[in-house]
Amino acid sequence: MEYMDNKIITGIILFIILGLLGWFKIKGFSIFDRHKIYKWLKSNTKDEPGESHVDTITIAKGNKLPEDRVRSACMSCNKIYRYSNGKEQWSVWREQPQSCYEGLSKEEIRKRIEF
Repeated sequence: MEYMDNKIITGIILFIILGLLGWFKIKGFSIFDRHKIYKWLKSNTKDEPGESHVDTITIAKGNKLPEDRVRSACMSCNKIYRYSNGKEQWSVWREQPQSCYEGLSKEEIRKRIEF
């Protein structure tokens, strides 16, 4: 009887340890993915019109990660902003892409829109 109790307790302890190790592994990959994607976005985008946001597929290819892991990492990182206009885009600079007219004077804008 005592032998059986020891096996049950040992089994429960092993189950808990294996569960914790699995959880730490998943959490570690998540942290690593967030950091890797943030660094990649920082070095492959600019805070300029048309260059601040990148779609999920491009990030996945650039980091050699599946799209679902990229999406999960981007959504869980508070330094990465999501913008959705039909397709998901991500940026470390701002939530919405800037206008090509941002930072221009009224006179410069008039010159650009004249045909």
